[in-house]
Amino acid sequence: MRTNLITLTALAAGALGTGTAQAQVTTLQGLLDAGYNTYVSGDIGSTSSAYTSDSQGAIAAGGNVYLSNFGASTNATAGGVGVAVGGNLTMTNGAINGAADVGGSLAATSTGLSSVNVGGSMSYLYGQVNGSVNVDGSASFTGAGVNGTVAVGGASSFVNAAQPKVAAAAPYVAPIDFASVSANAAAVSTALSGMATTAGDTFGKNAQGAYVFNSTVAGSNVFNVTAAQMAAMSGSQVLFNSTVAGATDIINVVGSGNVALPGNLSFGYTGGMTDNNVLLNMGTASTVQLASNVSYDLSILAPDATVVTTGGNVTGSLIAANLLGNAQLNLSNSGGVTFSGALPSVSASAGTLSPAPMLPPGSSPLGLAVLAWFGRGRLRRLAGSAGSRLRMTGR
Repeated sequence: MRTNLITLTALAAGALGTGTAQAQVTTLQGLLDAGYNTYVSGDIGSTSSAYTSDSQGAIAAGGNVYLSNFGASTNATAGGVGVAVGGNLTMTNGAINGAADVGGSLAATSTGLSSVNVGGSMSYLYGQVNGSVNVDGSASFTGAGVNGTVAVGGASSFVNAAQPKVAAAAPYVAPIDFASVSANAAAVSTALSGMATTAGDTFGKNAQGAYVFNSTVAGSNVFNVTAAQMAAMSGSQVLFNSTVAGATDIINVVGSGNVALPGNLSFGYTGGMTDNNVLLNMGTASTVQLASNVSYDLSILAPDATVVTTGGNVTGSLIAANLLGNAQLNLSNSGGVTFSGALPSVSASAGTLSPAPMLPPGSSPLGLAVLAWFGRGRLRRLAGSAGSRLRMTGR
């Protein structure tokens, strides 16, 4: 269990079926280590257009989540959690594998649930909870059943449903500190954006017309490309090749505003490089448009951007501000649950920003803990004025 800058909290036993202490996630690295494959600081879907399709891994959002015809966390959970929401969750015609952990209110219709932990109220129509329910506010069940225990803090009602014994609810504790994770994700993205292209690495077309990112060092290999260079890849094959073991590819897209990712393309991995070690970083993008019917077989970090999808897949971790559309949210083809490459670390003593070495599974770079101490605006100003050097002046 990672312990740096993580608050140990006792999550409600009704949510995960256990009374053991769980670690509240506070950093991007902690989020990935916990098993969350999709994270947005804001909303998923909207009141006018719910997000459809499915996610193979656990998803989390700091704002509100609107899902319809959606299967969540079908292949893997994050320590038992399938969906974690800081605001409200509204879901119709779907299913969640793992706990539905909601800080606000939960409104579900014709949706199968594994277990429920809700900080606000719950309205449940025509479904079945296979596990336990813990709701701090009021709860209403219409044509719905609960196989496990039921704990409610406020009023409860059961219409056309069996009346179970209702106990007092345990105080709600979120599994994620959404504000801290969002700030840290932005800081990590800013740090990556400030890195120079790695000496010895090359990027360009090969004789067969494929675009090749060639990595030559262990740990982080940084490639800085423009949005125009990204767009030029449309209709081509994109290859990620590593000449050394333990390489991570960081593709920084230079420029701000709206970024349209190329379409009609395919991805390939050679020389030991795998898709769960490739990260596309768009630190200053406000909107990222994914082309329809493309499987983007890499992870995406765009902490300020609303990601708009129209079919297709994101086969890797996705970190953004908001998420709209209906792309499938898949785990990497290499078998990893989340992005597992090297992220940047910051040395508190030297104040030097540098690529981190590849870390063994379950380890935690101290630099990410340090990054969590600083506000996002300060890091952006420091990165802009000092390049790859951060002058740290305290919390």
